[in-house]
Formats: sequence, structure tokens, C-alpha cells
Amino acid sequence: MAEPRPQQKEVLGYEGGTMGVAAVPGSGKTWTLTRLAARLVAEADLEARQEVLVVTLVNSSVDNFSSRIDQLVEQEGMLPDVGYRVCTLHTLAHEIVRARPDLAGLSEDFHVVDDRQSSDILRDVAESWYQSNQSKITGYLTGDISDYKRKEVLSEKLPRQVRRVAQNAIKHAKSSGLSPEALRGYLQDRGAEMPLAEMAQSIYQGYQQALNVQSAVDYDDLIRHALRVLQTDEELLSRLQHQWPYVLEDEAQDSSRIQQQILQRLAGSQANWVRVGDPNQAIYESFTTADPNLLREFVGKAGQSPELAQSGRSQPSIIKLANRTIWWSQEKHPNEEVRGALTGPLIRTTSEGDPQPNPPDRPGRIAFVSGEFTEEEETRKVAAALGPWLEANPEKTCAMLVPVRGMGVDAASRLEEQGIPYTDSLLKTTSQTREAAQRIERVVEYLAKPTSPARLARCYVQWRSSQVEANGVRDESFSEGGGKPEGESKPEGKGESEGKSKMEAAKAEIRETSRLVSQIGRPEDYIWPQGRSWLSEVEEDLTNEQLSRLEAFREKVRYWLELSGLPIGQLIMALGRDFFSDPDRLALVQKFSGLLRRASNYNPEWGLPRLSDELEVIAENERRFEGVGSGEADFDPEDHKGEVTISTMHGAKGLEWDRVHMMGVNDYHFPAAVAGDKFLPEKWFYRDGLNLQAETLAQIDALTGGEPYQEGEATTEARQEYARERIRLFYVCVTRAREELMITTNIGRFEDNRPALIFEEMRKIYDEHIAE
Repeated sequence: MAEPRPQQKEVLGYEGGTMGVAAVPGSGKTWTLTRLAARLVAEADLEARQEVLVVTLVNSSVDNFSSRIDQLVEQEGMLPDVGYRVCTLHTLAHEIVRARPDLAGLSEDFHVVDDRQSSDILRDVAESWYQSNQSKITGYLTGDISDYKRKEVLSEKLPRQVRRVAQNAIKHAKSSGLSPEALRGYLQDRGAEMPLAEMAQSIYQGYQQALNVQSAVDYDDLIRHALRVLQTDEELLSRLQHQWPYVLEDEAQDSSRIQQQILQRLAGSQANWVRVGDPNQAIYESFTTADPNLLREFVGKAGQSPELAQSGRSQPSIIKLANRTIWWSQEKHPNEEVRGALTGPLIRTTSEGDPQPNPPDRPGRIAFVSGEFTEEEETRKVAAALGPWLEANPEKTCAMLVPVRGMGVDAASRLEEQGIPYTDSLLKTTSQTREAAQRIERVVEYLAKPTSPARLARCYVQWRSSQVEANGVRDESFSEGGGKPEGESKPEGKGESEGKSKMEAAKAEIRETSRLVSQIGRPEDYIWPQGRSWLSEVEEDLTNEQLSRLEAFREKVRYWLELSGLPIGQLIMALGRDFFSDPDRLALVQKFSGLLRRASNYNPEWGLPRLSDELEVIAENERRFEGVGSGEADFDPEDHKGEVTISTMHGAKGLEWDRVHMMGVNDYHFPAAVAGDKFLPEKWFYRDGLNLQAETLAQIDALTGGEPYQEGEATTEARQEYARERIRLFYVCVTRAREELMITTNIGRFEDNRPALIFEEMRKIYDEHIAE
């Protein structure tokens, strides 16, 4: 085991109380936190059912933390997966609400809608509101729109904006603990004209009613309901505080106030609470209710506040550039309101003899490249530079980091044209989790009620589909949810028509046979016939192949029924081995097994019906917060040596490459909140350059006791915060590079942009203080 650095030893020496840790990029934060968790498991004298609770807001960290802690506790001669719990905050909130749904005003059978379902509900409600109330929002349109453009705005752009404004307002209200009824009460009490808040309240009311009809909640509901349960049920809170005597929080810079309140309650009066993060890497604030200042405040007040400031990730000149970015943002930014974007500690290189030394210092491996490039020309120049570099460095990693996904798609096309190997998996999503969970869930659902012919028929669909896939015929409709995973391409070329023919035949057979099974009067007459045999009665109407398959399926069902008495974790693993042989999906099955085993341990009264419901939640993609998703969660740049990784800048957080190309660093994607800047959230068709999302939140805050509302002030504040977030994004991207860093800019889609202020200022600093 590597020897900890002095600062890491200070963290690892933690015994109790509050500790806030500011950790710079590449400082070994995860390495340190996992060792602290393992040490507490081994030495903190935990009782039999007590655990160290590790909470992260990032899905990909769950597996990473668990596997590392397992290895460490096994080295101490202890059992893995015992004495600690790693989960996301949404998982934690879900379990708290499940324990007392009545206190949240929910039924026992409530379920969680995923982002897609939530978006669909909100779209319908917002469109309905817009059709009836269009005149209430058109007063915010600028007066100099042509008739042709006005029609386009009213029919397409404004309805989308209404939905987005409402979405942010609902998230804000829920994070503030505001119900739609409470917000309506504030509107009635104040009596002031607040058209944006009124719009938000009306859509919020309709959205929440639609959820209530379905006995559903969204992810934001989980958080606010969890806090309400903890505030109401002292007995449950006491039990959870005893169960988790230590709370360790990772990525704390991305936490919101209400999320912080949940963990603060769980930590209780003993306050054994460790928060680790880097406020300088808070780059999701524009998309969430996260507030990096909360971690800064916690670190300032905590009983212990060590820093993890040494980093061996990047070569010294890249570290100098990152530190100079911090200095410039604090001392030299022309807008004083933006100067709080980055704070210390500065990054320090590692000491001599460190097990992770910095790469050799090569100032010449940093470059700022500008010119009157269009987006296409910028992409072409970067691709032209990467081709020869990959040939010369086949064992190294590199990345193209783009500000928006569309630019990444265009970059992939350019690399494809030039024959340059690349991976764009970070731009895509996958339904592998949903498929795997659904396949097993259908069997568990049947085992919970083996007298149901409909459930037996659904089992047949999954069993037969897995056989067809094993024989090399693959189609998305074999999965009951349908829908091809985004990014998968249709087979082309020779043999395509033959493949389609086999696929269609297999689908038809599955539909027909499952229909027959669904019409069985008593499934036991098929599975365990006593005198009367359903299969004998229908045998003459079946083909030989159908009969053979139904006999084989019957044997499989009998086997499953014999397994039904196993503990849930073992049952899931056995079913997974029946359906899958590839390592990726078997790994997913293992995760499902662990989730349901924990649920069963915490709720020993749950039988198969309730556990089946839990697995159904995963199958419907509603438990992405469990860390069972694939995609970016499993991405490792080291698996893509000799290829170009294409990623959005936000998607690159937590990753690192030998060579990094930051693209599109212009004043549109990186505004500085100075005169002449344009801002992505501000639409050209609104009067006075208003940011309606910010103005809506300001009206809501004013209603609930905040500052009096003054139109335009929230837009100015939003510009400043957006500029601060862009500085942090620049810093994050710089610190992704180990050895080489290339930063380029373009003139934008409409050829009216210029290099970002931070691009120009950092280039000057590089030329004056870093370059050879």
C-alpha cells in the first residue's frame, strides 16, 4: 500500500467530530476517503448493525468506493460489504421515504418517475397552460420581431421556454420546501402582480397533480420528502443516527442546502461528519440547486479543516496555469462581482519520492491557438494535429473537450472522415441497465405470484428473447420497453435483409407463443399438471418447434420455482446466470443483487412481492441514482489509448488524459459578464435582454420573504453567476491534462464571437510567466 502524504495522514487521523476537506484536482481525494472509511470500519468499534455511511452525489463513485473499501477491509482480514454503506443521496432519500411514506403524504405503493417521464408530464402540463394563457407571457417579448419571426417564436420557441422556466422554478421551489399550495398562498397574500411566479405556480400545481394521480414522485420530491420524514419521525431519525455513527460525504461542493440539511440531521448531535470536495470544481450550479459556498462555509466552521493540496496529476507548467487562473479570477477579473469564482488552496506539486510524481515540466506542451476560425475550421485543425500525434503516441490518451454536445457530434464526424480512431461514448446513453433489470424482474414478479398467467407469459418473452439473442439475433423490441439505445446504429451491408427476416420471424414467434401462455386458465396445469395437462390439450395446434420450446420453458420455470426459497441476493445471481454470460451484464446483476439484499436486510418483513416492486423500479430506469447505470460511470480513459475521447467539458469532470484539447473557448461559451458579452440562457426574443429563468426564481424568492423584486436585477446576478461557473469550468478542463494542453477558440455559428476574456488573459500569463 502506498504511503500517504502528510496532508492525507491528517485526514486519515480523523477520530470524530466535523471535518471539512478542500481537495484540489488529482490530490487523491477518493484514495484518502476510501481509506478513512476502511479504517473506521476496522477500528471504530462498530456494533453489529452499525455502518460507516459514505454518501456521494455522483453515480459513478458508488461502485468505485465500494470496491476500494472491500479490498482494504479484506486486507485487514474482515468480510467485504460489511460495516459500511456507499450510496448516492437520492438512494438514501428514497429509503428514508420508503420507511415512512405516510409522513410525506404518499401511499405505500408510490413510485419514482425518471427524468424522461418527468419531462413528458411537465411538457403536457406546460403546453396546456400555454395554450390557455399565452397572453400572460407575451408581454416579455421584444417589440422589434418581424411578423414571420413572431409566429415562429409563438408556435415553437416560447412554448419550449415556458417548459424550461417552469422546470427550473419547480426544482427551486422543491429545494426550498415549497409546495404548489404554499406558493399559491404567498401569491394571494402579497397581491402584487408577479406573472412569472403565477405561471410557475400554475404549472407546478398541474405537474404535481399529475404525479399524484400516478402515486408518483420525482427525484426532487425524494429529497424534500426525506427531510420532512426526518424532521417528523424522531424514532426513525434516532435509529438511523445509531445505524450510521459516521457520515462521510464526497463531492460536497455539489450539494444543495436541503441535501446538506438531510446529512446534518443524520449526523445528529455527535456530528461525526466529514465533507470532502473542491468548490473550484462546482460546475453543475447552472443546472441544479447546488451551492459551492455551502462547503466553503462548512470548512470554515468545522472542527478540523485539513487541505489536500498536493497533486501528481499534471506537469508543473499546467499546474502553474491552473493556479494563475485562481489568482486572476480573485485579483484581476474586470467584474468585481465575479471575483469569488475560484478560491484556494493553490495546487502544489508532489514532494520528492512521492509514489505519484508529476510528469516532467514541459512548458512548450501548452498552446493557445486563436484565429478567425469557424467551428468547422477549428475542428479540422484540431483533428489534423491529433492524427500524427496518435500515430507517434499509440500508448497515450487524449481528449477533445467541447462546450456543447452538438459540437462533439460534429467533431466525431470530422474524425470519422479523416480515419482517426475515436470514442464518443461519453456523449451517449445506454439502456443496458434497464434491459438487464427488466429481464430478471419479470421472473421475480412471477415467483411472487405463480398463479398469474400474464406474469408467466411475460417470463416467456424474456426467456425466449435471451435465447434468440444468444443465437446472434438482436433487436430492441425483444425488451418490453422497446426503443433502441441511443447511439446504437442499425446493421448495414451484406446479410442485412436476412438478419431482418430472422429477427421478424423470432418476434412473431415470441408474440404468438406468449399470447398462448397468457391464456392458460391455471398455470399449474402447465407447470405441474395433476391429471389435466394444458400442454397436452393444445399440443395438436402447435408446431414441433413451439412444443419443444414450451417443454423447455416449463423445465426452466420449475427450476426457478425451486430457487424461490433462496435469499434474495442469491436468487438474483442465479437468475442472472440463467440469462446472461457477458461480463458487463453479469456485473449489473451483481449490483442488483446487492441492492435487493440491502433492502431485504433493512426491511426483513418484505417478501418477494415487495422486492419485485423494488426491482421493477430499476427496470423502469427510475433508480439511476443507485449507481447501476453504465456509460460514463464505467468510462476509463486508459481503456482508450491511441484513440481520441470526445466529451463535453462538463462530462470530463473526474477524468484525466495525457493530452487535452479545449475547444470553443469564445465569449459565447465563456462570457465574463462584461459589456458586449452574450449569454446562453438569454434568448434574443425577450425584451431588455431578460433571463426569464432567473427573473422567475427572483419573483418566487420575493414572495417568500426575500429581497423585493426589481425587474432586471436577477438577470444581472445570473450573468455574474454564469460567468463564475464558466471560470470554474475552464479550471476543471485545464486540470484534466497530464502532459499536454491545447486551448483553441472559434468565431461561433454566426461568425460574430471573439476569444473569451479568460482565453486572452491566460494566454498573456502563459507568455509572460510560464512559456520557455
